[in-house]
This record gives sequence, structure tokens and C-alpha cells, in this order.
Amino acid sequence: MYWLSGAESEKFVKSVEDAYEKVEREGPNPIRKLGINISEKKEESIIVNE
Repeated sequence: MYWLSGAESEKFVKSVEDAYEKVEREGPNPIRKLGINISEKKEESIIVNE
């Protein structure tokens, strides 16, 4: 989490770059390789609960 004010534009840019680098290091979501669609699973659980 990043805390900054509206006047800290340089800090904002650095925090965005930092967050981007972290996401890039993680790589692709391994769940996608399994062929699981999360939105479909949510819809199924809603139907089952009704």
C-alpha cells in the first residue's frame, strides 16, 4: 500500500513503477494454465446456493 498526497507526483510515479515491477515479476496467473474461469465458477456457486 502506498501513502502519498496529491502534491507528491514523483512519489506517485515511483510507486506505480514499483507496483508494475512487482506484478511483472510474479508472471502470469498459474490458474489460467489450468483452464479455470473464475467468473464461471462464481456463476455456478450462485446457482447452487439458490
